[in-house]
Amino acid sequence: MTMLGTLLTAATLSAGWVVGWNLLERRRDQDASQELILGLQVGLDLLQGIQQHRGLGGQTSREAQQRRTALHQRLEPLWQLWDDDGQYRRWQEVRQAPTDLEAHCQLIENLLQRWRLLELRLRALHPQRPSLVEHCQAIENLGLIRGIGVRAAGHSRCPLALRVRLQYLCEQLLNGPLEPALAQALERLNKEVLDTPQVRLSPEGCYALLTPLIDARLEALRPLVRLERTKSSTSAAACG
Repeated sequence: MTMLGTLLTAATLSAGWVVGWNLLERRRDQDASQELILGLQVGLDLLQGIQQHRGLGGQTSREAQQRRTALHQRLEPLWQLWDDDGQYRRWQEVRQAPTDLEAHCQLIENLLQRWRLLELRLRALHPQRPSLVEHCQAIENLGLIRGIGVRAAGHSRCPLALRVRLQYLCEQLLNGPLEPALAQALERLNKEVLDTPQVRLSPEGCYALLTPLIDARLEALRPLVRLERTKSSTSAAACG
């Protein structure tokens, strides 16, 4: 083989190696993206479940107890996917104390902190991807209104501490753009729980008032979480 032929062969092999390496790196990035997106989806499902458990924990009816039990069963496999022993132990404690508002809030705060880290790792692979964690926090603010509102509605008159927190959270929402359904819900909450000498909204009614609004926001967020899923990972998910 001539020197030129040897050089051409070496160049061809080198180019093939570079192409193969690039394909391998791209595949690794796709796999990492898929894993991170799955983590964000699981985190979103857990956020919804813990928020619902917090709202149901402010109710004493048999139906609320049954719905909490159903939630325990539905969230169990999600906790295995989330793979955070500390948060899972905290969840076990929360399960045993459904009325504990602050324990739910602390668990959700920890969950959102991890959600933020997963999102940062995903955005390192996809710099053009917008941050969604603030949307999650906005959903949590509304979820907290539900959790506090349900507990306030269980009293004949809203306790001062709960009223102060509710008023603050509601004012934060009212300072931004509101769709009519949410504005009407907050107005009703104010009239029937906050600004009244006698609470006229039941805990179950408060839960039913706010839950569709919270769930709608979560559902609107899900497609955005999947936004950067690559074609190959989408195909893999469809096959799975």
